Amino acid sequence: AWLAGCATVPREPVPAPPPAAQDALASFDDWQATGRVAVKTAQDGWSASFDWREADGRGELGVRGPFGAGAARITRTASSVRIESGSAEPLEVAAPFDALEPALVERLGVPLPLAQLRWWILGVPAPGAPSVAGGAAFEQSGWRVRVDEYSAVGGAPAPLPRRLVIERDATRIRVVVDRWDVAAP
Repeated sequence: AWLAGCATVPREPVPAPPPAAQDALASFDDWQATGRVAVKTAQDGWSASFDWREADGRGELGVRGPFGAGAARITRTASSVRIESGSAEPLEVAAPFDALEPALVERLGVPLPLAQLRWWILGVPAPGAPSVAGGAAFEQSGWRVRVDEYSAVGGAPAPLPRRLVIERDATRIRVVVDRWDVAAP
């Protein structure tokens, strides 16, 4: 009987936001997400926790491996992206960010689609680049983004992704957002 008290009540699935909500999500720019990420490539794999904050056109993403190992901080503005990790010198990439993905591969060991990821974590394609939609998934810049679960979040213009998968070739990035914090509208 005591085991029954430990059982979790299944959550009701939150439906995907309607297509009309995509514009509101694409312009949504004051939020914080905390969660976990697992990355698998043909050569390697790792998992980490993350804290991501977006406000006033600036993004800060902190990634920490188990017990703080492999910590990295990525700061993005409209004009530059700064990558700080370990004891290496900080790396700064200027807009238009053509050298960003190779710099991330060099520094973090994985092709991380950071230029678009700011929108993808919200479950929408990045503005200004072509995309192909299909259900709860879309393709953009050679990557396939699939949202597996949504969460209703107070203050957000629409439900936000709780679980998503981002794939290209042999790279698979699984993201679980444990908590969304949204500024009041």
